[in-house]
Amino acid sequence: MNEKEPKTLEEQLEILQSRGICMDDSSEYDKAKDLLKRVGYYKLVNGYKKLFIDIPKDDKNGIEEQFKKGTSLSELYSVYYFDKELRELMLKYILPVEVHIKSLMSLVVSEKYGQDNYLRYQNFDTSRANSNKQITKVISDIYNQIAYRESDPCINHYLTEYGFVPLWVLNNVLTFGTLSNLYRILKQSDRQAISRQFGITDELLIGLLRYLTDVRNISAHGNRLYCMRTKKPLPNTPIHSNLGISLSLDEYEYGKRDLYAALIALKYLISKNEFNKLIDELKIIVNELKNHLHTICIADVLEEMGFPKGWKGIRRVNRC
Repeated sequence: MNEKEPKTLEEQLEILQSRGICMDDSSEYDKAKDLLKRVGYYKLVNGYKKLFIDIPKDDKNGIEEQFKKGTSLSELYSVYYFDKELRELMLKYILPVEVHIKSLMSLVVSEKYGQDNYLRYQNFDTSRANSNKQITKVISDIYNQIAYRESDPCINHYLTEYGFVPLWVLNNVLTFGTLSNLYRILKQSDRQAISRQFGITDELLIGLLRYLTDVRNISAHGNRLYCMRTKKPLPNTPIHSNLGISLSLDEYEYGKRDLYAALIALKYLISKNEFNKLIDELKIIVNELKNHLHTICIADVLEEMGFPKGWKGIRRVNRC
């Protein structure tokens, strides 16, 4: 089995120089070396080089990739750092949504089914396709999470004293993914009691929560967010048409599988005031990145994010 020999920092820098990364003087070389030390070649270069490539790699013809003229490692780092700020910004506004949904679900479910009976099979919607499999899996996932967190003082107290864990206590340990799946299997009347709090249908809320689960996980695990593309799209919403986003092959070109879709989802789930704050903070970090780019332009990054021209118009557009 052939394994690649690890490259020294000097060898990594030599490779980057041969592919067009600009290091014209010792200060640029030293700065590039420091960035590789702090971030790593794979995460920084392989993770954020896409927009800076002029000639792609062609193994068949023995052609190595080449960066656009004037590209520096500092410019790649600017996109890397921007992506980090994006993740922090998304988590800042998604986590309160998670708390809000958990609170609403606890109120609705506990009031209707009690503190100890809410996980009974008959309490869930058996009319949906594959409902038996979905319900069984979600209930199993919840019990597994209870077992995994059994040493948690609150969980342990209720298991020891009462033999069950109320949903309002369990909310502290449930993942957003499990929360989203739990909402999906609730009876429609229960889903609607929650979705009405946001002025939307239960079917739309299912789609919004599923999408934000993906964004939250990408952000929490430190993966690339700015260029994310999901397998399952965000449902079509009035916001898509109100923004005048074009259709391509029966799917909107923006706001379906990209980061812009997360903004659309949040538009439905947070207050107008909070959403305006989100857009203001987003504008700040976009402008900061713009000031650090010279090989590519900010429009290239926004396109990769799935942001249409006039993306800030989402602040004023009607949700209905």
